[in-house]
Amino acid sequence: MCDFHINKSDEMILEYINLNNSREIISINKKAKTVDRWIKINAKNKLEFIKEFLPLFMSGQKLILFDSNHKQLLDFHEQNNINKFKNIDEVNKHSQLLFFTSGSSSFPVGAFKSRENLEKEIKVLKKLVKKYDIKKVVVSVPFVHIYGVLAGLLLPLHLGEIKLVIKENFLPYELLYETLDRGTLVITTPVYIKALPMLREDINLSKSLFICSTGPLDKDDVVALEDKYKTNLLQLFGSTETGGIAYKFSSSTKWIPMDSVEVSTSDDRLCVKSEFVSPFIIDEKIIELYQPFVTEDIIEKSEKGFTLVGRSNKIIKIAGKRISASHIESQLEGIDGVEKVVVELVYKKELLRSEQINIILQANNKISKKIIKDKICESYGVLTIPFKIIYVQSIDFSSMGKKIIFR
Repeated sequence: MCDFHINKSDEMILEYINLNNSREIISINKKAKTVDRWIKINAKNKLEFIKEFLPLFMSGQKLILFDSNHKQLLDFHEQNNINKFKNIDEVNKHSQLLFFTSGSSSFPVGAFKSRENLEKEIKVLKKLVKKYDIKKVVVSVPFVHIYGVLAGLLLPLHLGEIKLVIKENFLPYELLYETLDRGTLVITTPVYIKALPMLREDINLSKSLFICSTGPLDKDDVVALEDKYKTNLLQLFGSTETGGIAYKFSSSTKWIPMDSVEVSTSDDRLCVKSEFVSPFIIDEKIIELYQPFVTEDIIEKSEKGFTLVGRSNKIIKIAGKRISASHIESQLEGIDGVEKVVVELVYKKELLRSEQINIILQANNKISKKIIKDKICESYGVLTIPFKIIYVQSIDFSSMGKKIIFR
């Protein structure tokens, strides 16, 4: 962990606590030599990332960010020179950072971001947390993703002289104890939000704030966290390409568009127009994005916000009812003996009933189809959708809290 601030000179000061609890004061020059091309950040841990990223970013260097453990992206980077892509000269006029999506449903898409994209979004985030008088920021997410850079690193920079606490992998109780200080902001993922209420600790965190992004949270998980610790949760909704779109506090079902973000719909899909949207993306080739940008999210829009129904590739319609795979996952994880669930929607045009569900379970024992069907019917009523149960040894979570299946 480290005490983190920028002083009035050209240096940044870090007090870093190693795994053996020894401390070292690290001074990082805010200026770095730059080159007129895109380069990749090669840091192997969070401290290395801060030391490498910040001087280069603040000096204007064009940077490529992704987890080097992601083999597909590493192969892509080694086989392709971003600096030689067609239309890269036009990209260079507007962009400084290149992030990649998680690639949970397909090959990751690269999203270019300008300095202006990031700084305007940070200004909005700062306004959302202003009333909590933040003195300390605890980060459990990796910095290579846009959420980590924006909320976990650049936002603390703009909050003034604060203590920034980082660790490669927090245990839930370690994250909880770091939150004891008044005015603590925790940047985390759904994995921790779900795990923290399971601890036996009885602590009042009413003067702290949790921020969660990267995936939807079930209302029961939000209520469990806030009720147990008397704390506050701010959920952020967005994507790598769009940047932040909307936010909500506590267990509200309605998302409120962020300042300067305009939300509309096209065939029930969420459309976004804002200053945070990437000017260009890489999807095999460089593509210019035009606004409003049409997302894959299905929403129900109201006067003051919208309700998220789910991703278009994880929703099917049966008897006029929208069925959300993500919601079914949350429901089935409430069954005794079920640890984790992934629901896949399958389309087979050759069958009379083309829509089917694959329910992938990590469970302590076999679960009867009747129990699963009854659980689904609790939310959607009587449905005759066919489903197949697949048992796997492990469903894990990525560093950003997304489910990964090990078959």
